[in-house]
Amino acid sequence: MDLDANPSAEPGSKASELEALFRFLGRIQQDQGLRDQLNEVITAPDVVAIGAAHGFQFQAATLLGLFERCNEAPLARQGLMDEKLIRVYLQRERLQAP
Repeated sequence: MDLDANPSAEPGSKASELEALFRFLGRIQQDQGLRDQLNEVITAPDVVAIGAAHGFQFQAATLLGLFERCNEAPLARQGLMDEKLIRVYLQRERLQAP
């Protein structure tokens, strides 16, 4: 189990899902292995699968919604998913505001 994951967060809660997603995105810059994994994929469902493998639970629809709010395309070109996710992460304060 990943220590950064929060198993006590209420499943399905939008706030806890966003929190888990942003904790996952926050790891990308420090974890080269995670970056490499993410750069092999081009879709949000693929990112969700990688997040789940690392102990983070969030829905593809949540990530796609963030992409839309950040004016990011729903797909990444091969090798660029990490950069797309980092751009979303850097806007987390604005995105988490009510």
